[in-house]
Amino acid sequence: MIDLKNTLLLGHRGARGEALENTLSGFQYAQNLQSSGLAGVEFDVQLSRDGQLIVFHDETLERMCAQQSRLDQLNVSEIQRHHQFGQLIITLLDIASALNTYTYIELEVKTHSRTDYAKLVKALMRDLIDSPLASLPIVLTSFDVELHARLQRSTFMRHIPRGLLIREPELLKQAPNTALQLGCKQLGIHYPLLNHEVIQYCHRYDLPVSAWTVNDIETIKQLINWQVDVIITDYPRYLLLP
Repeated sequence: MIDLKNTLLLGHRGARGEALENTLSGFQYAQNLQSSGLAGVEFDVQLSRDGQLIVFHDETLERMCAQQSRLDQLNVSEIQRHHQFGQLIITLLDIASALNTYTYIELEVKTHSRTDYAKLVKALMRDLIDSPLASLPIVLTSFDVELHARLQRSTFMRHIPRGLLIREPELLKQAPNTALQLGCKQLGIHYPLLNHEVIQYCHRYDLPVSAWTVNDIETIKQLINWQVDVIITDYPRYLLLP
């Protein structure tokens, strides 16, 4: 068990190192770790052909369902004919009850070269406004600056907190300025890019930093000492329980 101090710990895709990722049972598993100090979860959504937000990381069903179909080519009913290791593929609204006790949630919105941004923003509006998810402490995250710009311009979506994700070293220096220009409230940075100076640099812009995805205990302890705000890990139980 590690001392998290002021750092929040999130389970990655629920708790993908300990339970099947992005599934209802995986989120329920993570929910049981709240009493041990888990602040929340991080997970992904993809847009189906009929405009539903599917809780799924990959663009295709190949890794999880041994099917080559792309999610954006299938309606939700077609997607749910396939099971991932025996478990149902779920929509965002399906997991509201498994999220309602967390203090912090990061929801990554996946995009690709075929993304219909108007349809995606409409789906986010439908699922996050006047729904069971509306009152939850959700931060929308994405690498996609076009999506961030569209959400910033949306009268209905601009109030929902957002985080800019960074994985390329060349984007790091300008990341705080970029995030602020897009109306983002935080940065999510691939952990090998982080050091004390980078975290302090982001904090000078009043931007909290999430580190993803960190599974090494010594690295986690170092990030905590550097005062990173959030750590996302595949193994929350392993870190929280003796």
